[in-house]
Amino acid sequence: MMKKNLFAALLVLAFQLSYSQISNFQTLLRSGITAFKAESQRTDTADYSSAFLQLDSAVKLDPQNAEAHYFLGYAMDRMTIFDGRGLTLSSRSRAEKISAQFELVNQLEPEYMGERILLDPYSKLTSTWASLAQAYLTKGQPDSAKWAFREGKRRGGFIEPVLSISRQLLNSCHKNAILVTYGDIITFPAWYLQTIEQYRTDITVVDATLLNTVWYPQFLKQEKKLKMGYANDQLDTLSYALWSPQRITIPNPRFAGKAVSWTMNATYYGEYVLRGDRILLDIFRKNMFDRDLYFSSGADTSINLFLTDYIVDDGLVDLVLTDKNDINDPRAILSENLSAYTIKYLNKSDIRRSPDAVSLLNLYRSTYCTNIGFLLSKGKTAEAKKLLKEMDERFPLSILPYSYMENNIEELRQKLK
Repeated sequence: MMKKNLFAALLVLAFQLSYSQISNFQTLLRSGITAFKAESQRTDTADYSSAFLQLDSAVKLDPQNAEAHYFLGYAMDRMTIFDGRGLTLSSRSRAEKISAQFELVNQLEPEYMGERILLDPYSKLTSTWASLAQAYLTKGQPDSAKWAFREGKRRGGFIEPVLSISRQLLNSCHKNAILVTYGDIITFPAWYLQTIEQYRTDITVVDATLLNTVWYPQFLKQEKKLKMGYANDQLDTLSYALWSPQRITIPNPRFAGKAVSWTMNATYYGEYVLRGDRILLDIFRKNMFDRDLYFSSGADTSINLFLTDYIVDDGLVDLVLTDKNDINDPRAILSENLSAYTIKYLNKSDIRRSPDAVSLLNLYRSTYCTNIGFLLSKGKTAEAKKLLKEMDERFPLSILPYSYMENNIEELRQKLK
């Protein structure tokens, strides 16, 4: 009888300890996530040490919890590099520690179901190792940069669905073009392709966000040989500036009296232009009539310097014209790039495990919808129906789910019934 009572007491004690451990884990996880989110609002004054300590303790209590590893990896990332300004400070030891957390997320949940901040675990691996690669490139160590890119792919970053659309993004540009991108998920895979596969190295990829840093414009000017009007010492000290709407005119040196002219508004809080805006405008001034200029599709007016009247949709990219774009011109044609876009060589499971890949691949549908809408505006219903059918065949829902396009596509279907 005594043995039974002792056994029962031990069971109760074990249950209590287990329940207490689960309770403590949940408390630490939720508190750590809350602390992380609070600090993410502070930008320059952020201190992620409290979030890190709580999330690290949570991971120790439950090493099998993917969400805890995800947020711990993010906290470790933000503790050392908050944004692109510190990207060149990345080190191998830092990359390996952060990478280990996101690798565990992917091992525990290949299709991560926990809460996300910005990037999914696969994209965070891409970002972590691309940051290290760029740090090496900035220091003049190309072989180390290639190692970092390859290591990132080996560990689960730079997945094929993302590289696939990045190839098509680069292929959408004419030879020797300048392609303005924004954000890790667009820029880093392009860097990988150009560095590792030597793919479309004729194109200069310019990340609009990174232009706000001190190091990146210098890198573009010195290493990528991108023409700029600012001297090196000016690039080091250039800052944001008060700005009222101004008429910008870039004369065409080949044809007297011809120019690209538009009104550029403030890009920040309705009163300022940022350092990066001033540098991008300078790049356009120096290269407008020598090289084709593109924005990756979807850039808003604060990114494209309010060049709307000179921009035409060209698939995954927006081409900057040297004559105003007249959307009512009957000679306007659909993007020739559409015919090259497909996902037939991609694996369904590879696509669906990454929400970021799904979102990126839906850019194909987005550009189809833009062109379908254009045809409808011209009363070309039969051609619009044909293009809709082509889109469905090239990007079937059985392989690529919707991310943000479902309502728009259904509206088009209704109009074309």
